[in-house]
Amino acid sequence: MIRLRVWANVRPMGWFGHAASDYFFEYDPQWIEQPGGFVLAPQFPLRTERFVGAAVRTFFENLLPEGEALDDIVSAIHLRGASSFEVLGRLGAELPGVLSLLSEAERPDSQQEYRNLALTELSRRLADRAQVPLLVSNVNATMSLAGAQDKIGLRFDKKSKRLSDSVGHSPTTHILKPDTRQRRYQPSAINEYACMKLARALKLPVPDVWLLRVPEASYVVERYDRESIAGNIVGLHQIDGCQLLGHGPGWKYQRMGGLVSIPKLVDALRTLRVGGRDLLQLQRWVMFNYLIGNADAHAKNLSVLIDERGFQLAPFYDLLCVRAYGDTGLALFIGDEETFDTVGAHSWEALSKDCGFNASQLLVEFRRVAVALLPAWDKLLTSLSKKRGVTEAELQLLARMTEIFKKHCANAVSMTER
Repeated sequence: MIRLRVWANVRPMGWFGHAASDYFFEYDPQWIEQPGGFVLAPQFPLRTERFVGAAVRTFFENLLPEGEALDDIVSAIHLRGASSFEVLGRLGAELPGVLSLLSEAERPDSQQEYRNLALTELSRRLADRAQVPLLVSNVNATMSLAGAQDKIGLRFDKKSKRLSDSVGHSPTTHILKPDTRQRRYQPSAINEYACMKLARALKLPVPDVWLLRVPEASYVVERYDRESIAGNIVGLHQIDGCQLLGHGPGWKYQRMGGLVSIPKLVDALRTLRVGGRDLLQLQRWVMFNYLIGNADAHAKNLSVLIDERGFQLAPFYDLLCVRAYGDTGLALFIGDEETFDTVGAHSWEALSKDCGFNASQLLVEFRRVAVALLPAWDKLLTSLSKKRGVTEAELQLLARMTEIFKKHCANAVSMTER
């Protein structure tokens, strides 16, 4: 038997390991007995018995990067052919949310330490991404961030705009993402920044964001799964939509077997007894992603925060106009429709029926958001176009986004006229 200690900040939560070729998770008895304990996920209720099998493996694999991003990282740390357990053992000192995975002999550092990251050093790392992925470019710490894009966790001072690397097990406060290396989806940093600012203008729950010029364009987002208590950074527990439904990251799109969908996510949230406001915000998340042409609004781009009081929908993240790069499909269908251009009033009515929403109220809110979007975008676009360092490619992207927003908002107004 081989196992890793699972920590929730500085408190031992349990163990993750494998024995007899099977993965297992079990809670520390004190985690269950003492106040403040909460579930790892709904599939693992607070009890002393060992949980074994695919559900355990699936949950922990969702904490790792995906696809080529994971392949590049595994190659960079010389673990080709390694199991998920081995990779988590190497990267698990800081994971999404509250968790960390350490050997049985280790424990989280009580002292948090950070070192200044000069923009010149960050620029060098960005230039070397093909050889050393950003996630493992800080040699003084190890971390894992889910998703398919190259990114890194940092500490960011909002006032001075100074960046710092974490040292050891010290938690990060922000995530930095430069323009993607995939030529088809360039530029990307300004796209995500603009869409997140637009969401904030429309009063959707989103974290604070910044656009830095390193000089390379880099998008910085505040981690909603972190908070400061008595001067120390602590993590908040979260699970994404795939973890909520018990599926691996390979099933995050509805077209991949239909294991995830908006109605399935809504049903799972209702089972957790989240508040009605959270379900309304989920509706607005679907509306906003349609209006901005976000073809990549999949199940891992929706999360739930967990603590001893229960469950709450997390702020929204990874909002982009992916249609600006030519993608026209929906990651999660609206009704039975798989593409933006086939969505009509009937699609929203079908979605409402499948989710148990009031269709009339949903359509009224959809129209309200659609009418408000373009004036908010015009104001934001004026500001973005005047920012120092904006490139011609970025201006062209913003122009394509504008046309998509106009088209989708016009469609929304048309389909909600009655």
